[in-house]
Order: sequence, then structure tokens, then C-alpha cells
Amino acid sequence: MRNLLRGALATAALSLGLQPALAAAAHTTNVRDEGSLRFTSDEATSIIDEGGLSGTLPGSGRVYFTYNGSPNVSARFTIHTAGGTIDGTAKCRLNNPNSPTPSFRGALQIVGGSGRYAHARGSGELFGVFHRRGYGLVVQAIGKLSY
Repeated sequence: MRNLLRGALATAALSLGLQPALAAAAHTTNVRDEGSLRFTSDEATSIIDEGGLSGTLPGSGRVYFTYNGSPNVSARFTIHTAGGTIDGTAKCRLNNPNSPTPSFRGALQIVGGSGRYAHARGSGELFGVFHRRGYGLVVQAIGKLSY
């Protein structure tokens, strides 16, 4: 009886043009991925690196890494997996800014995607090393992803 009533209410709401509330994320998983990315090009103030990723969500990644000489760096990234893409951003800080290979660490946010990850959200940390010679990146992301 309860399911019948719930179905009738949902049908009535749709007939009135009301949208049902979004369901909670169907999946939540702990993620740990890493990769060595190579420089492919630059765009305005960003260095664009791409490469393979291994770990919880294997595939490939593209990172737009913004470094302007200050210890604060940022990144936009897309991870391409067999099930779709995952988009995110990160704000990090260089730990040893005068080194030819400074390491960095900071917070990352997952902001969306495509395919099975179309409604992805999450947060975590991004760790890495920026190779000033050749502009390559070694990255590791650890966090929680809901999709």
C-alpha cells in the first residue's frame, strides 16, 4: 500500500510539472591514483601535461597546471576512464619553490564528469612533483568520490 501511494504521489507531482528530488549518490569509493605526465603544450598561463594513470580509476589524465612563480599553484584536470570522465580542480602549495623539482601538496575537488561519472562529486588531496626541466608532472590523488 505504501509503495502504491508513493507511486501515485510521484505521478501526480510529475503531472503538475514538479521535478523529483535528486537521489543520493549511488556509489562512493576511496580513490588512490597516480601517474607520470608529460608536457604536451601550453595555454596562456597553464602548462598542459598528459599521461597514463594507474590505481583505483585507471586510464589517462590531462592536467592544466598553473604556476606563476609564487609558491601557490593550481590545476584543472580531467581523468578519462573506461566508464567516462571525471573533472576536478586543485589548489596546492610548493614545498620547496627554489628546487629544480619542487614538490607540491593541496586540496582537490571533483566537480563533475561524463558517462557513469556525470554527477561526480568528491574531495581529497593532490600530491606531486613539478619538473621544471621538461615541464613534466608526477601526481598522486587520494580522496573520496561519489557518483
